[in-house]
Amino acid sequence: MKALATIAFIIAIFSMGCTDETLDTRFGKIGSRFTSKSEQEAPKPFVSEVANTTDIHYSAKYCTECHVSVPPKRGPQFLRYGGDFKLLCRCHYNTSENYIHPVDLEPSQDLKPRIPSELPLQDGKVTCATCHEMVIQCTDNPTERIFLKEEKFLRGAPHKNRTSLCFKCHNIAEYKKFNPHQQLNEKKQIIAARCLYCHDEVPDEQRANYEDVKLLGKPEVLCLGCHGRISVHQWHTRHLRKPPFEIEKRIKELRDQYDIILPLDPDGNITCSTCHNPHQKGVIPDKRVGAKGAGEKFRHRLTNNMCVKCHPMQDLSKYPELL
Repeated sequence: MKALATIAFIIAIFSMGCTDETLDTRFGKIGSRFTSKSEQEAPKPFVSEVANTTDIHYSAKYCTECHVSVPPKRGPQFLRYGGDFKLLCRCHYNTSENYIHPVDLEPSQDLKPRIPSELPLQDGKVTCATCHEMVIQCTDNPTERIFLKEEKFLRGAPHKNRTSLCFKCHNIAEYKKFNPHQQLNEKKQIIAARCLYCHDEVPDEQRANYEDVKLLGKPEVLCLGCHGRISVHQWHTRHLRKPPFEIEKRIKELRDQYDIILPLDPDGNITCSTCHNPHQKGVIPDKRVGAKGAGEKFRHRLTNNMCVKCHPMQDLSKYPELL
């Protein structure tokens, strides 16, 4: 009797015109009773054991933070989270720090044709990987690591300057650079708004001394806003410190010898404006010591080769960068 009942049940099902999909739906729960416990469990989501403060870049130790398995050099990348950079680059998304370029947006119709193929979009949107070539920074090579940190593993590095990559997509004519050193108008009058780029208030150019002016921050920080990496010239980084006694003595001698000022910051450190005069010629009256160097090449406060004025170097051929 049981066998006949089973056959009758099957005939009834097929007489109802059930499809495979319907059968799967109706009997899926019954079928799950016969699957193993391990087959029923969904795969556990990936949980990183690396602290959020750990810099996982510039190292080959953290591949599985972004990849399910270590990818081959040329082949599938096996990215986690379906390649969603909002999750892959979660440390950067979950921060209040302002980044230079927004992500997860679709470029305008005017901009799209300008985007080169070497700057890939994801589903038509800009992501971190549009400008950054992630895979090249996964290295344990110390020499390569220094270069990559300097260049932020941007695609096409090295770049001539910090905006070279930007203008592969954006029209440079629409981003005319503000020049805070252009401080006089056509009538040779001081443009007060330009002074306030660095100064808390407009100084009295006729009377104020270096100690009197109020800056918005450290001179080197103000300069780096436009001039970018100071490490392009190796001597720049080495100068941003308190000068040794013999150099400090030489600075005082040069002031008297050439009737100039080589200003140190309030803490007695050498800064950008120690050697370079940030003012346009004519802002500070020529008769004042603070005017020297405003019209010179590189705005050096001392003419010719300024380096040898402080540092006795007998054979300059060893330093072609200075010639």
